[in-house]
Amino acid sequence: MKKNKKSNVKKIAFLLVTLLLIGLTGLFIGLVDFNREYEKKKENLNILAGEVFRLEQTIDRNDQKIKAYDLLEFKVNAFSTRYSLFSRILDSVYHKSRKYGFHPDLVLGIVKVESDFDPNAVSFKGAYGLMQVNLPVWREELAIDENRIFDVDYNIDLGLRILKLYFDETKGNLKLALHLYNNGYLYNNTSYADKVGSAVLAFRPSAQFDLTLGNPGYGK
Repeated sequence: MKKNKKSNVKKIAFLLVTLLLIGLTGLFIGLVDFNREYEKKKENLNILAGEVFRLEQTIDRNDQKIKAYDLLEFKVNAFSTRYSLFSRILDSVYHKSRKYGFHPDLVLGIVKVESDFDPNAVSFKGAYGLMQVNLPVWREELAIDENRIFDVDYNIDLGLRILKLYFDETKGNLKLALHLYNNGYLYNNTSYADKVGSAVLAFRPSAQFDLTLGNPGYGK
């Protein structure tokens, strides 16, 4: 009888130990899974924190850009009001130069050298306006409307048509095209292109003005 009781106690003890081990094993597995999920969530939180930090930096940069744009807009509006004619010349130079495939810096340099931004400039050789279009030479070929010769847009357009003709004729030799624009075929004044280059650098020191490239769209 005592042996049966001892046997039953051992069985019960064994069962309890087994159940305890099973419970501990389950708890251990649960803890491992919990720890794995915790690490995963922690990693996700770190990634999220990094994204938030980058987003904050982007917001700060965009905010700085907005402030810079507001300042620029303020300056442009004030400049346009104070120097409305020059502002109009800049607008025309930009749009016309893109139309003919030349960089605006280059065209602005030509206008500076040719007329010093005076739309009513007239030379003793019969050249007119901002781009100093030679009326006697180009009147018939370009069917020039003499009544519009001093108009800002029209004059710049005429000048760029002439420059484009020379540029195509010289097979993309910008320096020679500028020489012909200023001198035609009668003179050998090779300093004109250098004057234009100096004018460009005067208002855009960072401009990459390399006439040897033969590229009308330099610096794009």
